[in-house]
Amino acid sequence: MLDGRQGPARAVIAAPGPGARSTAEAEALFAEAHRRRRRRRLAGGVACLLLAGSAGAGLMTARPRDGSGTHTGHPGAAAAPREPGFTLPPARVAWVDYGGQLHIGDLATGAQRVVATVDASAADPMIVADRRLYWAGGGQNAAPVREYDLATGKIRYLPRGNSVFTSADGQHLFIVQTGTRLIELPADGTGAPRQLVLPAGWYMSGLLGNWSVAGGIVVYSSDADPSRHPVTLAVWSPATRSVKIVGRDLDVIDVYTPPGAGYSLLAWTPAGCARACPVGITNTSTLASLTVSSPNRYGFTYGGLFTSGAFSPDGTRLAVFLNTTNPQDPYNEPLSELAIVNTRTGALQLVRAARLGTYEDVGWARWLPGGHWLIVGAEVGSYAVDTATLSVRAFSFGPVDDINFSATALPVP
Repeated sequence: MLDGRQGPARAVIAAPGPGARSTAEAEALFAEAHRRRRRRRLAGGVACLLLAGSAGAGLMTARPRDGSGTHTGHPGAAAAPREPGFTLPPARVAWVDYGGQLHIGDLATGAQRVVATVDASAADPMIVADRRLYWAGGGQNAAPVREYDLATGKIRYLPRGNSVFTSADGQHLFIVQTGTRLIELPADGTGAPRQLVLPAGWYMSGLLGNWSVAGGIVVYSSDADPSRHPVTLAVWSPATRSVKIVGRDLDVIDVYTPPGAGYSLLAWTPAGCARACPVGITNTSTLASLTVSSPNRYGFTYGGLFTSGAFSPDGTRLAVFLNTTNPQDPYNEPLSELAIVNTRTGALQLVRAARLGTYEDVGWARWLPGGHWLIVGAEVGSYAVDTATLSVRAFSFGPVDDINFSATALPVP
């Protein structure tokens, strides 16, 4: 196991913990945590826009998200500016703006269009599987999960749930219905659902997001906010019904599974540190862990509710955000810069030109196919990064309805 004070330890196959909450209490907590997570993200986004309007010297100005300037099925009003330095590949990205419009944009040309109006949250990354996009309803709890077919443009309704995520191999879809129950479907959303029930004393998360690893699903010993009460992070195998403890957790950053492998790399923030918490990268099969320490006293941004780091497509690098100012200082702008971690050695490359205003720890990173380029953003600042040269240029799809936290890179047609 890993925590903020200790190194790797042995694997543990855990029985259900004592003192587990009743099922009814757990479900109530899960539903409330899910509602709180959505409220905090959306409220945080509005607050950050107001703050960013008067701050951000040296950074890009936050863009309004009023839904104007675009029309369904037509190109957006403005394309991404082409600045000197390098050209992005012909990759596509999808995102939902704060008016509920689903956009698809071409990173090479800067062209983007609205393809549908959807009930999705701009605060939650969209899920892509089998050339389809999936999301949970943003306006209510346990609404039908939606599917958007990238080839036909059709929207289909799936069973109800609070969140949706894919298996580590991308072959299955999981829909979380309560804190202890979820269903499994083929990646195309068809077929008879398989009902799954977590072991007593273990929960899905309404706060940290939901993740799959090779052979299992990430579960937690509690659905409480881990920033206040750190929880035990573990991997549950539906096949064997066993639970393998990883460590005491503050948040999960991202997961990477090599094609066909029997293990995953789990990036997370171990508990047990007062400030400047490290990033842990753990092999879910052996539990061997690499600890990446912060190079300054302010540490990495807290992931949890808002910040989304990302593994590269080959798993050799991890994009995270490093605080460059005190994130607890209410009188100064919270600034961060992009950092790229070598997942084999723990070496850290700072991309100082990718400087972001991470109010409420809001930030996102997305690797493009091939792993040569990266796009990152926050409430103040968005950039394209050439990871071979660490060249950086400002990036945007336009002054309104711009790409945001919900962005996902789409498969090559």
